[in-house]
Order: sequence, then C-alpha cells, then structure tokens
Amino acid sequence: SGRPCSIRAACPVADWRLQHKLRGSHVVVGAQQGKGLGDEDGLDMAVFRFTLGIPGFEDRFIPRVVGAAGAALIVVNNILGAQPTPAPQVRAEFLCLLLAVLCVVVPEIEDRLKEAAPGRGRQRMAESIEGAVNGFLLDASFTDAAKKELAWASASLIKNTNCCGLVVVHQGRAVLARGALSTSMVQAGQSQASLDAVTKGLAAAGWSSEAAALVAGSTSQSGTPSEGLKGQLHCSDRSGMAKLRADWSSLPQGAQSCVLQRLPGSTAESPSFMLAYAERARAISDRERAWIAAIGDKLGMAF
Repeated sequence: SGRPCSIRAACPVADWRLQHKLRGSHVVVGAQQGKGLGDEDGLDMAVFRFTLGIPGFEDRFIPRVVGAAGAALIVVNNILGAQPTPAPQVRAEFLCLLLAVLCVVVPEIEDRLKEAAPGRGRQRMAESIEGAVNGFLLDASFTDAAKKELAWASASLIKNTNCCGLVVVHQGRAVLARGALSTSMVQAGQSQASLDAVTKGLAAAGWSSEAAALVAGSTSQSGTPSEGLKGQLHCSDRSGMAKLRADWSSLPQGAQSCVLQRLPGSTAESPSFMLAYAERARAISDRERAWIAAIGDKLGMAF
C-alpha cells in the first residue's frame, strides 16, 4: 500500500533504527531502551514458566525419569506377582514397557525435532554460550544501502538457521559481526575497534591450503564433495574446524561447527567471505547451508 508499518521489539539494547524497502513497502524496525511490546497501547504481558526448581536438573528430562521409574516398577511387579505370569498380565506389562521406553527417548526426540526446525535448535542466549557476548558490529564507512543489506542478511540468517553468530569480511576487512561474538574481540562501545580486532584475528588465523584456495576462488569444491555446494566449506564439528588449522580466537570458545562461504569477487589479495557458526555440532543442515550460500551471493552484489 506504500504506507510505512512499524515493528517494535522489546530488547534491552541501545536505540537503533533500520529502514528497508521490501517489495515497495516501507518497513521500519526499531528497538528502544525500556520499551516493551505494546507499551504505547497500555498492554502488559507476562509469561510464567512452572518448573520443579531442582538445581542441576533440567525439566525436559522429567519424562526420562518417569519412564525409568515405571519400567523398574513393572519389573518388580512381575517378580513379586503370581508365577507363571498370566497372559493378560504379560500383554499389559509389554505395553507398559513400550510406554516407558517412549518416555525415556522423548527428550532425545525433542532435540532431533528442534535440530530439524531452522532457528529453533538454537535455544540458548548468546551470553550462555562459552566465551560469547551478544553484539552487532557494522562498519560505518558503507553506504546506507549496503548497511541495510548487511543488517537484513545477518538478521535473516540468524533468525532462520541454527547459526548463533556471523562474521562478514570484505576485501580483507571485517565489516560485520553479529550474534554470539567472542568476548576477546568485542570492546564495549567501540564498534570499529572491535571490527578491527576481528580483522586481525582472522588475518592471523593461519588457514589450511583448502580454506585459502576456497577464499581465493581457485576452487569451487565444497568441504563435503558429495553435497557439492559451490564456494563453501562446511565443518560439522570441532574436529572438522581443527582440520582448517585456523586460530579460532575470533570466534566464541563455544562455537562447535561453522560454514565458510566465499563471497563473489574474492581473491587471494583481497579476500571476501562469510563465516557462520553454531554452538552445537552438526547444527547446520543442508538446507541452511544452501540458505547461507544464497545470502553470500546477495551480499556479493550489495558491495
């Protein structure tokens, strides 16, 4: 319709405003200190979560405890019951054991389902990831149009994938870092200095020949050849990351998997790439890797 629509988020961060044109509509995204969802309408919302409150015990494991206890009681009942065990009792105990097994595996099933759902497998806040702090660093030297593209791309990737953080390097210089960032790189209130620290950390990373060749554009082979994603290297776990022989101090210590995506126009003298990472091993699915590749192509046109 051409009329601006406003989206306001409850987020305890400094004021920032991003304007982005999407299919002819004007969208304004704002986050303001101390404002909550619907504050201007006088609407207050509160979410309560009831837990057992047992220190060191996660409530999601309750079904597992119930299943184990139920299975133990069934065994005791069978031992103390009449012998030989009547056929109806055997059938009943068999069904009860099946239910107990299901209760035991429910937490594992929940984890697998979360991994299959983009963006939902990442449950923890950035501050709860080892060596990480939540941040949004953006190079101020870019044009407004480029800044909008970078902000949109980073927000879209973190929202729709299991990646917890993202670093974008353009012509050998870190121009964006967002999400869970390394505490050793982020300097409070100094965005450009923090980006410079990330740049130095990645420049001294000591990439393997495979990663260097990928960024230089001399190879298009994926890190997992069977999947064949062009210009991309995928490390599904920490051991895979170690094979790159890189100094990962630029990333949080809790980063367990990553994707190195070459950006269009990258050369050995002027490397441009995107590094997305997750705090869990094997968290980045094939579909998410394809999404990262698409975001990389879009950013390459924006610069």
